[in-house]
Amino acid sequence: MKLHRMYGLAIALAVTGCTRNDDNSATDAVKEEGAVELVPQQVAMAEVRTSRIEYRVISDIVTATGETDVPPEAKAALTAPSGGYIVESTLLPGMYVKKGQRLAKLTNPEYVTLQQEYLETASALQFAEQDYLRQRTLEEQNATALKKLQQSESTYNTLKGRLAGLKARLEMIGVDIAALDRGTIQPAISIKAPISGYIANANFAQGAYVDAREVIFEIVDTEHLHVELNVFEQDIAKVAKGQSMRIRAIGSDATYPGSVLLISPKRNAEQRTFAVHGHIDSPAEELRTGMFVEARILVDADTVPALPEEAIVYQDARPYVLVGHGGRFELRTVQTGGKLDGWVEIRDPGTLMQESIVTEGAARVFAAMKK
Repeated sequence: MKLHRMYGLAIALAVTGCTRNDDNSATDAVKEEGAVELVPQQVAMAEVRTSRIEYRVISDIVTATGETDVPPEAKAALTAPSGGYIVESTLLPGMYVKKGQRLAKLTNPEYVTLQQEYLETASALQFAEQDYLRQRTLEEQNATALKKLQQSESTYNTLKGRLAGLKARLEMIGVDIAALDRGTIQPAISIKAPISGYIANANFAQGAYVDAREVIFEIVDTEHLHVELNVFEQDIAKVAKGQSMRIRAIGSDATYPGSVLLISPKRNAEQRTFAVHGHIDSPAEELRTGMFVEARILVDADTVPALPEEAIVYQDARPYVLVGHGGRFELRTVQTGGKLDGWVEIRDPGTLMQESIVTEGAARVFAAMKK
């Protein structure tokens, strides 16, 4: 499409030039080398837009690569607290869950057996406590032997310890002790989400048996997504805590602002790099944990006069801009500096600060000028 426009623009210039020779009109002709005049139709054809130099943040750049990650507290691997069969779960990777939400139910006859043992031990403890209190009262009245008191005390303490152990085991696998104390035996236990986040992995099949400590779900909270970067040793001296950065996932044009939070004091001897921990200000859904990213760390950032990179044209490897006055466009040489986010620094702009500069369509006007 651009080739068609340039071709059309070149034809229009040629026609206009011929017309000028015929009728001496001053409407659109190349006046001199480095300048060209266009009629409004040609300006529209070239899609020319003009603007003034703006102040933008431009900085030297340290480029680093790495991966997205989340802090340890934002990741959770849920295991089966005790072996059992999965009888209820409809969750799939990518689904969002809230902290405390039930993710699955497990069942096993051993759960029932353990709860029965707990209730029997609780009943025996109650009897042992009553017997111990009776023996202690009799001992105070010298109506029973000390040996019987010691035996009842030992039985009471043993049952008390056993009940505490059973209670701890049942709480670990998720049994509701309050309901069990009321006599309600629970044939299934629930696996609940310890954090809010997205299901990263669901390693189960309905009705499958899972062993204790086998990971069933993995949850990731992407709200605190960050990047772990590798900066080469020759660049690490330029990097400091608090510096801004631009982060881009490989294969994507979208960039996300961030900042340097931590710098490792130890070098990776094999890669000759230092680890840099960066925060992402506003992570989007496009970013996922473990994605490969490229980051540009801004060092010595400053606000300087700048133009869009599209406004710069080159002749003999020297940078120029096109200054527009009505339909007349003139080449002006410039000195460029650093680049960032599609903008390039203009050093010592001088009077160009007050000029209207072609910021869109500069390459097409320049091509027509050369013709």
